[in-house]
Amino acid sequence: MPNNDHTRNVKGLLSHAVAKSEAVARRIDSAIRTLMSRNAEVNFNAVATLAHVSKTTLYSNQDYRARIEHLRRNTSPVSSVAAKRAVTDKGKDVIIAAKNKRISELEAEVERLSGILERCYANEYENF
Repeated sequence: MPNNDHTRNVKGLLSHAVAKSEAVARRIDSAIRTLMSRNAEVNFNAVATLAHVSKTTLYSNQDYRARIEHLRRNTSPVSSVAAKRAVTDKGKDVIIAAKNKRISELEAEVERLSGILERCYANEYENF
């Protein structure tokens, strides 16, 4: 009869799990510090992408979740709206001139393609 009173040796498995969770914690901390140093928005998507972890990991761990939510509330990213308001009248004139040039180029292209299409229809009509 075999003896089933042996204990399982799971020390290696447990130590690997602890090392893995410590590595994840370091990656998350590094990702948050990187985002803050870049003055980028700290949110779950950005941290998960940068740390190479799932958003579920961030949401399910209360420490990570609380930290990210706190940073998300208390940091404001640089708004692109403020940058758009800084455009001068001269800059607007340049943008409008570039758009007008592009519009005239596209109108010429439409006219050219319309002529080609008319000739194709004429050839098809003659062959019919």
